[in-house]
Amino acid sequence: MIRIAALNASSTIEDDHEGSFKSHKIQTKEAQEAEAFALYHKALDLQKHDRFEESAKAYHELLEARLLREAVSSGDEKEGLKHPGLILKYSTYKNLAQLAAQREDLETAMEFYLEAVMLDSTDVNLWYKIGHVALRLIRLPLARHAFEEGLRCNPDHWPCLDNLITVLYTLSDYTTCLYFICKALEKDCRYSKGLVLKEKIFEEQPCLRKDSLRMFLKCDMSIHDVSVSAAETQAIVDEALGLRKKRQALIVREKEPDLKLVQPIPFFTWKCLGESLLAMYSHLTTCEPPRPSLGKRIDLSDYQDPSQLLASSVVVTPVSVVQPSPICTNPTVAVAEPVLSYTSVTAASFPLHSPSLLDTGTPMGDVSGGDKSKKGVKRKKTVEESGETAKRRSARVRNTKC
Repeated sequence: MIRIAALNASSTIEDDHEGSFKSHKIQTKEAQEAEAFALYHKALDLQKHDRFEESAKAYHELLEARLLREAVSSGDEKEGLKHPGLILKYSTYKNLAQLAAQREDLETAMEFYLEAVMLDSTDVNLWYKIGHVALRLIRLPLARHAFEEGLRCNPDHWPCLDNLITVLYTLSDYTTCLYFICKALEKDCRYSKGLVLKEKIFEEQPCLRKDSLRMFLKCDMSIHDVSVSAAETQAIVDEALGLRKKRQALIVREKEPDLKLVQPIPFFTWKCLGESLLAMYSHLTTCEPPRPSLGKRIDLSDYQDPSQLLASSVVVTPVSVVQPSPICTNPTVAVAEPVLSYTSVTAASFPLHSPSLLDTGTPMGDVSGGDKSKKGVKRKKTVEESGETAKRRSARVRNTKC
């Protein structure tokens, strides 16, 4: 028998299965959202009644929910948080940070705040909280970044502006500090912190008074005449200087001992020293973090040569040289005898035809003169031997100017 079936029968069956699958998926997603929001409201209610531990546990359980784990940010700030999972995740991170800050766990609070700001960086209040926690942790560069980002979100946010001025003065960035002081004085010409720190900066760097003159043209001219009480001035300056001292105290580190060789030097040879240094370099570059700096000193006092210490302890007495007096007319120049070992020389060792070499008044050449000592001793001529030749030479006049 011949069976006849419609051509679109199979496609109809497939459409029914696809429709039922989609409806099941939608119902599952709606169920996930309902479950996640119910858990979030439960955590909020526990936090409202000061049951902080139970509330934090509920928030962490919410972060493990499927809806929040599958929510991924697109990275576009203009798009905002449209996915319900991202909205819940953002709020959960902020609430966990608040709970950590209440129990003075500032490090954990900072971590949660940073996780939240990675999802949405358009909230000025979140940036202010990050800056406030950074100030308590004495992380001034991070506090500066947070307050500046807060002012980008809302230029009229006064708490960010007020704290940013203090941070900039503490970091000694006086030019930028004067810029934001100017912005604050344009809004309030009697802003005491701006007036005090402005004059304090001009005292420390007088050249900035002239350089920043154009900057304050839009401000009310009364800012140059308003006086602040001495007590308030001292409190404002002490706040900034106190932050500066705390930051300087954190920068100072305890002196660490010098490194020791991981491979001892068995013999005092260049090869053993090179192998030991190569082993030390390999250790420093492959050891577990935190790794020591390659610029640290290596203690080699165990390999110090004792003979070197003995040689350095010997004191060498300098040889004194008698300088000739400029007004002395005696042609004989007194030269100190060099400290050298010599053997006694007898008269028999010289030839008989040169007895004048044994004359004690004859100046001997410099013994340490190198090649000059090899030329023999120059014989001193007397007046009798020279005769008229000496007279002619003495009568000869030389033109010293030529």
